[in-house]
Amino acid sequence: MSVHSHSAASHQDTAAPEFPRHVVTAVIVSHDGARWLPDALAGLLGQERPVQNAVAADTGSADDSARLVTEALGPDRVLHLARRSGFGTAVDEANRTAGVLTPEELPYLKRPSGWDPVSRSWRDDAYDLPELPHGEPEQWLWLLHDDCAPEPGALAELLRVVENEGEIGKDVAIVGPKLRGWYDRRQLLEVGVSIANSGRRWTGIDRREQDQGQHDHVRPVLSVSTAGMLIRRDVFDQLGGFDRRLPLMRDDVDLCWRAQAAGHRVLVAPDAVVRHAEASSRERRTVDCVGRTSTSPHRVDKAGASYTLLVNARTAVLPWVLFRLVVGTVLRTVAYLVGKVPGQAVDEVAGLLGTLLRPGRIVSARKKRGKSVVEAAEMRPLFPPPGATVRATVEQVAGNIVGRSDPEAVTGAGRHGAVETGPGGDDADFLEVEQFARLKRIARKPGPMLFVVLLFASLIACRELLGSGALAGGALLPAPADASGLWSRYLDAWHPVGTGGTQSAPPYLALVAGLSTLLFGSTGLAVTVLLVGSVPLAGFAAYFASRPLVESRLLRAWASVAYAFLPAATGALAGGRIGTAVLAILLPLMARAGIVASGLASSEGTRGSWRATWAYALLLTLATAFTPIVWPIALVLGLALLAVRRGDITAYGLRFLAGLGTPLLILAPWSLSLLPFGFFREAGLEFGTGSASALDLLGGSPGGPGTVDGLLLIGIVLAALAALLRTERQSAVRTAWVVALVSLVFAALSNGSAWAGPATLGYGIALLAAAALGADGARTRVAEQSFGWRQPVAVLIAFAAAAGPLLVAAGWMIRGADEPLERRDPVQVPAFVAEESGTQDQARTLVLDSESAGQVAYSLVRGSGSRLGDSELADAGDSNQHLDKIVARLVAGSGADQADQLGGFAVRYVLVRDGAPRQMSRVLDATPGLTRLSQEDGSALWRVDLQVARAAIVPETGDPSPSSQLRSSRGDPMPVAAGPVELHTNIPAGEEGRTLRIADAADEGWTATLDGRPLTRTTLDGWAQGFELPATGGRLDVTFEGSAGHTGWLWAQGAMAVVLVVLALPGRRRDVDDDLPEEAVIPAQPVEGEGRRARRLRAQNEQAAAEQAAQEGAVPEGAGTPPPPPPPPSEEALASVPQQQSQSYEEWEAPAHAGADYGTYEGGEQQYQGAGYPAGSYDQSGYQADPYQAGQYDPYAYGGAQGGAEQYEQPYDATYGQQQPPVPPRPPQPPHSPDSERPDGSQQ
Repeated sequence: MSVHSHSAASHQDTAAPEFPRHVVTAVIVSHDGARWLPDALAGLLGQERPVQNAVAADTGSADDSARLVTEALGPDRVLHLARRSGFGTAVDEANRTAGVLTPEELPYLKRPSGWDPVSRSWRDDAYDLPELPHGEPEQWLWLLHDDCAPEPGALAELLRVVENEGEIGKDVAIVGPKLRGWYDRRQLLEVGVSIANSGRRWTGIDRREQDQGQHDHVRPVLSVSTAGMLIRRDVFDQLGGFDRRLPLMRDDVDLCWRAQAAGHRVLVAPDAVVRHAEASSRERRTVDCVGRTSTSPHRVDKAGASYTLLVNARTAVLPWVLFRLVVGTVLRTVAYLVGKVPGQAVDEVAGLLGTLLRPGRIVSARKKRGKSVVEAAEMRPLFPPPGATVRATVEQVAGNIVGRSDPEAVTGAGRHGAVETGPGGDDADFLEVEQFARLKRIARKPGPMLFVVLLFASLIACRELLGSGALAGGALLPAPADASGLWSRYLDAWHPVGTGGTQSAPPYLALVAGLSTLLFGSTGLAVTVLLVGSVPLAGFAAYFASRPLVESRLLRAWASVAYAFLPAATGALAGGRIGTAVLAILLPLMARAGIVASGLASSEGTRGSWRATWAYALLLTLATAFTPIVWPIALVLGLALLAVRRGDITAYGLRFLAGLGTPLLILAPWSLSLLPFGFFREAGLEFGTGSASALDLLGGSPGGPGTVDGLLLIGIVLAALAALLRTERQSAVRTAWVVALVSLVFAALSNGSAWAGPATLGYGIALLAAAALGADGARTRVAEQSFGWRQPVAVLIAFAAAAGPLLVAAGWMIRGADEPLERRDPVQVPAFVAEESGTQDQARTLVLDSESAGQVAYSLVRGSGSRLGDSELADAGDSNQHLDKIVARLVAGSGADQADQLGGFAVRYVLVRDGAPRQMSRVLDATPGLTRLSQEDGSALWRVDLQVARAAIVPETGDPSPSSQLRSSRGDPMPVAAGPVELHTNIPAGEEGRTLRIADAADEGWTATLDGRPLTRTTLDGWAQGFELPATGGRLDVTFEGSAGHTGWLWAQGAMAVVLVVLALPGRRRDVDDDLPEEAVIPAQPVEGEGRRARRLRAQNEQAAAEQAAQEGAVPEGAGTPPPPPPPPSEEALASVPQQQSQSYEEWEAPAHAGADYGTYEGGEQQYQGAGYPAGSYDQSGYQADPYQAGQYDPYAYGGAQGGAEQYEQPYDATYGQQQPPVPPRPPQPPHSPDSERPDGSQQ
């Protein structure tokens, strides 16, 4: 390809363009871009400051792209490359082929001849000018995509920045425009671009951020996009063009980074605007330049980011960059898997490995780039600030979780995470109005307001539960000091509770520990949130879950408040029942998931989704861990559903197994220990069982502290019964009643042996659901009937249903939520006893509690007292019959060696709780070896007159009795320093036959070594763990090692829990294309009926029109009737394609540059003279519909000149893409003065 020049004489009188010394060669690369090329070519050829040369490179397009660029630029200015050619390859080839325009080809660059044709004389002042009056020409490349359309002034603004910088002595090598959306022309895409150490493309712009001029200032940036990049040609050649290892994405960052390292400046010119469709990254077309087949853009971008970082980062920070890159890839891969986007997870890994597994390419590329001439401190501001990408990621995750659909609301889920500076100019005038609009939006969403009100009420009621100390009392034991204590209780194979054991820990400990970990390890805060926050969280969950149930927000708010103040919820808080409190939060969500999973939410009878099934299984697992009774209730309801869905038993049978079997599997082996009658227990101590009457249960009250009589909520029961009279939605009402009756049966069954709170919660929420269904539209139904007994009864029921929860709430707030729950010191024994228990002896305390002389309860306490979960561990462990006999004899006063036998269990103190019979204290006072110390708060304390320790070395003895082993003829036992579980100490040498005795139950998991040599395990006293010791001393190490099955099951349990969470969570929302065409306006449809206000306004308008017509002397015909619709356009009108008037080149050009000539096309035709385009050579038909974009495009065509005029003809179809009637011309508007008023009332 060559550029033909004309004689200088033919250009002597042509005017020079703006910034004449800058010679710009435009390079546009096309690849299946026919849908965008018309606008792109129109933008290129319609520049106010035109380019001097234009070259196109088509990379094997399968559509009309090659034809479009050929017709626009001429066949000699179009390169045809292979389909797998990348963008950089195409630009390099175009740069090599396009010639460099010289002053001989651009005569306006040379000194004028001085001949004045008007005066027919020579002008001497022309000879005073230099040979090149505008200076030495500077060659530029303007890179354009086929999917980007520059605004008419884009090139002029780019050159203006270059010229302004040059005037102050600063050279610019690369300058880029501001990118906006293709359809949404106010949406910002990029104003410069950078890259983070994790490989993230960083623009500093929020997703869907609108251009309000907040980024309009020229500034240095690391890189600018190749869509509209203006780069000096000598710099491009010096850098060697684009890196061939980056065929498509991140090539702009790499090129500009290399330019920065070479000492060149890269600026962004925000006044230059280019619209960009981002066709490849938005998957609007395939990527064919990588591999033998089309490749995912995500994989190409990941590989390009990894390569760009590794080849351009400084050597000193390369290890850190590699670490961030790998860790970021792993985290994003996990996030994609959790979001159920395995394809993008594979792209992440494949993109990184595709770069790392080719280290030779990285090494050679780093050698080629060499050492940067710019200091690291100078380039550091060009990269994202520390923590910026983390904040953006958190905001994006939060936006995905919230799932808001309002584009104006999702500013935090940003594309690249930046903060908008705010409105400017006239937009600031409406800021106050917008603030009031935001308040109105908040008022229209009562969910958050409901939570705030309930939280306020809960804080008032729990005023005595806030402060220092630990929550304890009722069914709640104090929580350990930090989350590690809970984790160890759940994960450890050996539980130091009582005499110890390997029983399964309750799974709710792991859940509370997880919440504590999220709350910075504070177990006290986690328990406070679950208990004190249970009422507001339950109400908010109920409001959220009731969204598909009824449309009325008032009904939903009433049902949520009534649910939050159910007696079971308030009683759980007062009684410290953490299991029921958590169930109150989970139950509404579980009910909604169960309805969706069972297909009951669909009126069309479609099957429930598997995601809803897994969500139901997850919530049921969590609820079962705290309150196991929900599982048998769910089992009965599931069997009932199978009976209803027996026609599709296979599909629902699988869902039934998944929903009911998952909790048993994940919570095993603890869940298996509940069979068959252990499901009636809940988390915590057994407290207050069987205290509800039949009337209380019928009213939804389980009885106990913090509850009210069931009669107070009888209005809810009556409202639910009244719902059965409704003719519509009978299926939903009956389903709610089935759930209520099943829950009521289980409440009655559990009332005799446990607290009925969990079952009454299910009963209450089912009644509220039925009542809300019945009340939905009840006002209209009652009003339609003639006045009778129904109206008063409905009013009474509504009043009772509404007043009951309000009275409960008021009484709860006045009375308070404490008693027996309180905030106190977690130490349950005297302070000095707790302190001695923490020494190396690890002494224990025997706590006796009895309300009658015939029955005594005891517990073997370690340390300062029992903690959360210890009661379940003690109940699940095997009872020690030896200790049972010792306690029975001790209380009965039989035998004289009880103190010695207590020493065998490392018992140093005996504590009798307040309320025990006085006879017990007199017996203990008379027991030899026990000394009474004190009596505090009604509790009495005795000390064992014997040196006891958890671990001791016992000399050899022939008597197997505990007392003889503790006191042998050869000497007393020697205490050994020990910890709560393990022993690590030094022991001296001794006699043969001695034994190490540990006051813990014998188990095969115990191992002991002396200087690394294993010791023989033995059992002492029929229950205690012992080891045979040699006569030599040394380092003694005693540990407990759990079985491989225990460890493996914990890992499997964690993996199944993670899989369940992933299956239950909603999938990652596919990135919605933010730049889509506007939807067609749908005309308003007439609706049946109208309100009184509408009728009054219509009558007023009709009267005003009639009066005006009467004043004019004629009444308009058909007044008050709507005008007839316009007739549809005829087929001929729709088939015609009107053309715009031809626009000459001078009309495209700025007035100051009219007549300028900047280069020629081959064949002797000037570049911007459209006479060379034959009429009709451009196809006037519409382009093929874009499957990704449903909007219309502006076709661009070129026709021949008429009458010798040099012009571009642009046929435009006003009805392209849709059947629309012709738009009537807009009536002329009067000119606006500076003080004229806008239609909205504001001043101009």
